[in-house]
Amino acid sequence: MKTKSLYMALALAGTVGLSSCSLDEYNPSGGDANIESFDAWKGVETYCYSPLAEQLYTVYDFLSVSEGGTDMWLTPGSNTDYAKQLMYYDGLTTNTNASNKVFKQAYAAIGSCNAVINHAANVTGGTEADKRVIVAEAKTLRAFYYLTLVTYYGPITLSDNEPDKPVVNPKRNSIEEIYSAIIKDLKEAAADLGVQPLDGNYARVTKKTALGLLARAYAQGAG
Repeated sequence: MKTKSLYMALALAGTVGLSSCSLDEYNPSGGDANIESFDAWKGVETYCYSPLAEQLYTVYDFLSVSEGGTDMWLTPGSNTDYAKQLMYYDGLTTNTNASNKVFKQAYAAIGSCNAVINHAANVTGGTEADKRVIVAEAKTLRAFYYLTLVTYYGPITLSDNEPDKPVVNPKRNSIEEIYSAIIKDLKEAAADLGVQPLDGNYARVTKKTALGLLARAYAQGAG
């Protein structure tokens, strides 16, 4: 039987993991006009959070990417070919299920974050203070997903495109460019986020989240 040590410390675990179901969802359809009202725009942001409460961490895909090939995992003696792509990097390709799934989920969430950030200036209704916080949340989450990608996939592609505008010819950015973008987002976000979460909802990120991720970004590769 495959044995696993399933423990990890995440900067966002205390803020988003358990109670994100309390975020009101909005399913956008019919183009950009649908997210120009404050409530609809705020609802789109739930898609920035959704991987954290859904399949990014609730199935073994992320763990197999982050811990596969280490002494944290053992393959069953009766089937040494089990998940050999991730355990031994034997035949690992972009189509390998676990690694491909994490990659796609992170970029899907980044696209939602981009939509929130890109449309903020055109949103009607709501207070300016709330708008600043929501944009800051989206920047924090975008930085988190990029940090996940650069940690496990190396020089990936930075994009400010929205979900309905995919990058047709992606080009890899350098590690330095990626960390610079992450740090910029987190510094801007930390300036606008409060110590207490928006609407008193502890499923949301806060200033501590942004600062914690900023420290991690500096420690990992941006010194």
